[in-house]
Amino acid sequence: MQEKKFSKTMLGDNVALYMSVQEVAALHIAKRLARYQSCVELCTAVGALAIQVARFIPRVTGVDIDPRRLECAKRNAETYGVEDRIEFIAGDVLDEELLNSITADIAILDPDWSTEVVEKSAHAIDIDKMQPSLRQMVLLTRKRVTSNIVMRIPRYFDIETLGEFGPHELESIFIDGRLRFKVAYFLPEIQSARETSIYLNGLGWIFH
Repeated sequence: MQEKKFSKTMLGDNVALYMSVQEVAALHIAKRLARYQSCVELCTAVGALAIQVARFIPRVTGVDIDPRRLECAKRNAETYGVEDRIEFIAGDVLDEELLNSITADIAILDPDWSTEVVEKSAHAIDIDKMQPSLRQMVLLTRKRVTSNIVMRIPRYFDIETLGEFGPHELESIFIDGRLRFKVAYFLPEIQSARETSIYLNGLGWIFH
């Protein structure tokens, strides 16, 4: 038995699909950002989150270092009918020249949660252990793209390490009653740290 993460068939390698956000959670995040006109997702992989964002934001850019995953992302965008609203770029999310070429009202940061020395199911717990470094991503994104930032982080992440980035809202995302991950929003209207819990219903299960 396997959790059904997407309402349509998503292409991608096993690791990318394993790391991808569940569609119901991606849709929740996308709705929160619907007021913006442009968005960039850094470390987009096969596009699971960017695709849902493109349903609400007219201009979306997805950046990833793996061109094979981006080819899957393009196909996935076609499957969901948002291919005209997304541009996918192959490149290093820490490349300042690349970041400087991107125009976006808001940025979503979603680096690989795995560390270099553990299996994919073991998650980094602070900002410097992710691949690439979440700290570097935040600093460069603020410098070159926008200060409006959303980041998806593991459920057991050391949230105190986020304090250095300023006031934020932290959502704990529950799907079918289970805590799956957290989302931190660094937006102008958030003047002090606060936490909320979001409860979502999943798409069901696939029986093999």
